[in-house]
Amino acid sequence: MPPTQPVTVTVEPTTAPTTVPGGGDGLCFDQDSELAHAGFARVAADEPSTIWTIPGASEDSADGGCAGVLSWMTMEGMGIHPATHILFFAEGKYLGTASAEPYAYTTVLGKTRGTVSVQYKWPLPEDALCCPTGGPSVVTFTLNGTTVTASGQFPPAG
Repeated sequence: MPPTQPVTVTVEPTTAPTTVPGGGDGLCFDQDSELAHAGFARVAADEPSTIWTIPGASEDSADGGCAGVLSWMTMEGMGIHPATHILFFAEGKYLGTASAEPYAYTTVLGKTRGTVSVQYKWPLPEDALCCPTGGPSVVTFTLNGTTVTASGQFPPAG
């Protein structure tokens, strides 16, 4: 029997790879994307005297698809009075911030596919800036189509 020759088979993908607007590195939202930079620039423009950093963002895998995923990114203002904005994104669009004004002592606690839970604390009149005793309060943000609704108590206006 003659020796068999090896056969090389090339398999072409049946569908083109999915590109997620604003995504990258296998995530539904990439904080280094043009979308993230555009959202950052919009918020920073409202407070040009503040130096802002981006300490974190959601890390939803694009493997399960990104439809209906509410992504977040935090912006922290540096200075004597800390300030944090939470920015929301979905399906390649910037949706806005969690609140009109940034709040200090703000922490993203967790998320599901379409929600983000944020904890707020605030200083009471007798508190040192380091140690707020107001709250904590948890506000849950829910993606409803192309808008985000909030449920919970925000810090008092001050």
